[in-house]
This record gives sequence, C-alpha cells and structure tokens, in this order.
Amino acid sequence: MISPLRILALTALAGAMLLSNTGVTRAVTRSACFRILHASPDASNLDVYVNRTRVADGIAYTQFSQRRWCIAATIVLVRAFPAGADPNTTAPLVSSNITMAFSRSYVIALANRLQQLQVVALENPTTPPAGRFSLRVAHLAVDVGEVDLAVTGGAVWLFNVGFPTAQTTTQPAGAYTLELREAGTPTALAALGALTFRSRERKTIYVLAPSAATTMDATARGITAPLITFIEPDR
Repeated sequence: MISPLRILALTALAGAMLLSNTGVTRAVTRSACFRILHASPDASNLDVYVNRTRVADGIAYTQFSQRRWCIAATIVLVRAFPAGADPNTTAPLVSSNITMAFSRSYVIALANRLQQLQVVALENPTTPPAGRFSLRVAHLAVDVGEVDLAVTGGAVWLFNVGFPTAQTTTQPAGAYTLELREAGTPTALAALGALTFRSRERKTIYVLAPSAATTMDATARGITAPLITFIEPDR
C-alpha cells in the first residue's frame, strides 16, 4: 500500500513537470517552452491540453494562450477539445504527439479546417547577432498557396512559404515597408505596411485564412475575403 506521504510527493512531482514561465526559473533547469495558437478558421473556441494539463482555456480563432508554458519533457501529447468539454468523457478534436527540444521555445498551432485539424509545432528562431533582426513568416492559412515575403517595390526576402510551415530571414535593423506576395509573382496578397525592427529583435508574421463567417459573408457579396495577418514578438 502506498503511503499518503508518497502519494503527495508523486503528485507534487507531476505538477512540477508543467509550469508557467515564472516557475521554470526556480524549478525546471531543462525545459521546452511554448504558447498555443488557435489557427483553424472554422473551429469554435478551444480548450487545449498538453499531457494532462489544460494550457489554453476557451481560446478563439487567431488567439494565443494567455501564458507561456514550459515543460521538462521533449515528447508531449497535445489534445484539443471544444471549449468547456470534459476531457475525460469527450473525444478530442485532435490528439497528436509532438517533439520539442530542451532550451528552445515554440508556437504550437491548431491548424487546418476542423475536420482535418492538426497540431503544428513551430520552433522559434534563435536571437540574431547585434545590428540585425529576425523575421519569420508562419503560413497557417489553409487553402492558400505559397507566399513570398518582399520589400514593397523591392527585394524578396523569403520564397515559397507554404502551409503549414514557416521560414525565417535575418536583415539589418531598420525601417521597411513589407508585403506578402503570391509566390513567384509581383501580385500582393497582403500589405504589411511600414515596420521598424530593432537590433536583435525576433518577430513572426502569422498568415491565417479568413474565418468561416467572414468567408461566407464575402462570398455572398461576390468578393474575396482578405487574409488575416498579424505580427507577434517571438518569446
């Protein structure tokens, strides 16, 4: 028979395996860190679990988890459920093992359409050298072809970024006007505008499909719904 004291110790150990970023600095020396992103345009709000811990609570399309998590493991099970569902009695919308590396950080995206929901782990770039910045394009827009990242009226920085992958470029710190183009053409898909990047800064341009509701409305009006793009610092 296992003593109550041993049960308490085992429970504490299990809890220490998955911690917030604040706790990691005190309790976990070897860990992989991540945030969750809801990137499925026709999925409702999601609860997301890593192993047995809920790490995202009712996140809506295009939203990140409220906090950054770190785990003392490299292979983890990611499951997504409709918000509010009991994970003990409800079948997950997706269940997938992913592999991460210690001392690295990730964005774990729930991507694709609901019926083909998939888990995509995007490893964040390392910090660039002084005087330069890193900029990644994460293509999570289902049914959208490959894209290029380019300076408006100028050079192409990234070529043929396809769903559901990411590419990174490093460039001299400064101000640039950027756009996403249909791969291999001068056709602009999304104007990103004038952006300023500091030395050693790391950012990602997320490219997502319009939501199901937006697409239906645009179709009814005979127009094409625009892509969703937003820029987030890597952390």
